[in-house]
Amino acid sequence: MAVGNVFKWLFYLYLFSSYKSLPGAYFIRFYWHIFPLIFIPWFTGAKDSKIIRKLANNKYGCFANTNTDTYASPFECDFYFHKNNSTYFEELDISRGELMGKIFQKLLLNSKRWPYIPVANVFTNFLKEIKPFERYSVTSVILCWDQKWIYVMSRFTKHNGKVLCSLSLTKYVLKDGRKTISPSVALESCGLYNEEVAKIAEKNMKLLTEQCGFHETKPLEELDHSFFQI
Repeated sequence: MAVGNVFKWLFYLYLFSSYKSLPGAYFIRFYWHIFPLIFIPWFTGAKDSKIIRKLANNKYGCFANTNTDTYASPFECDFYFHKNNSTYFEELDISRGELMGKIFQKLLLNSKRWPYIPVANVFTNFLKEIKPFERYSVTSVILCWDQKWIYVMSRFTKHNGKVLCSLSLTKYVLKDGRKTISPSVALESCGLYNEEVAKIAEKNMKLLTEQCGFHETKPLEELDHSFFQI
């Protein structure tokens, strides 16, 4: 009987360790970041947050990054006994959602319509495996933009950032109702656009379009594009 209880509790612990895969867990984890950024300020009328002021007071505010620390739970792993490729995109949603919610918080709160930032395309290069229960971090940052699209780079790392496991590029478009907003206009409305960040974005766009592709992400893997974390 005692042995049966031990196995029962071990089974419960196993299920608890895979909380990220439980029904509804994705929505709770995603909106855990979005509610304090968008919905609560929108309903309370508090539209001048610490994040908005912190970003506006730094000339590199648009390049601030978000970081999420987590681990590979058993239900996220596949028959190779490492984190399943498809589960990376759930973590990307959460990481990128927090980033875009913070960077464009002022735009989202002050628009007369209901703006949104849909994903247009995602490219991911898988480099190193993440084993069951192994801890890793997801860092997302705006890489560059053009007249219509804004590109976000996300990095999955382990061992305190020393090992790059995966690199993802996401292409976004900014929408205010049915109207498309130029990234530079959106950043300017948030107080985050200046000549220096425009030059960095232009340089990164050139790197992205001329030196990188489906089979080559080495230049982005080696790119030092870390300013500060929000």
